[in-house]
Amino acid sequence: MGFKFTKSIKLGKLFKLNFHKKSKSVTIGGKKLKVTLNDKKKITATLPGTGISYDTKIDGKK
Repeated sequence: MGFKFTKSIKLGKLFKLNFHKKSKSVTIGGKKLKVTLNDKKKITATLPGTGISYDTKIDGKK
């Protein structure tokens, strides 16, 4: 088990910038739905308080 470093900066009620040791992400949303986009080309949609989430990768290929 190791330590984790996370720094978050709120930009209003709906936007948050998240800085982790190896990645960065933006969280958009509130109490009903949150969507996180990170620099590893991954999107996560979460319903807070329910334990339900959906992850998908964006590969950029056509």
